[in-house]
Amino acid sequence: MASIIVQVVVILLDVIAFGLGVAAERRRSTAVVVPDSEQNYAHCVYNSDIATGYGVGALLLLAVAQAVLMAASRCFCCGRGLKPGGSRACALILFLFVWYSAFAPLFLSFHFLLVPRLAQAG
Repeated sequence: MASIIVQVVVILLDVIAFGLGVAAERRRSTAVVVPDSEQNYAHCVYNSDIATGYGVGALLLLAVAQAVLMAASRCFCCGRGLKPGGSRACALILFLFVWYSAFAPLFLSFHFLLVPRLAQAG
């Protein structure tokens, strides 16, 4: 019975995160090209939006779902470890893949958002 509750909670969190991801994609910001006062060049002005908040919320929900699943299954840091062998290796590979696939887009997003702004400031 407990495993069914854990599965329902994780699936519910994943579905809500998916909904937030879709909402973030639908609410993407739009840009308007604005010339400068001296007419030397034009730059883009983006409107403020909630898409970033939706994306961060989806990321946090996915992290919570992963933490619930790890705590319930007592995987790695949440209890006694698995015995060495094929199951442990598979669990380790999947564990690393899930966290990498969750945080790699976040780090890439920060890179592509911050590096151009830091280059302009410097």
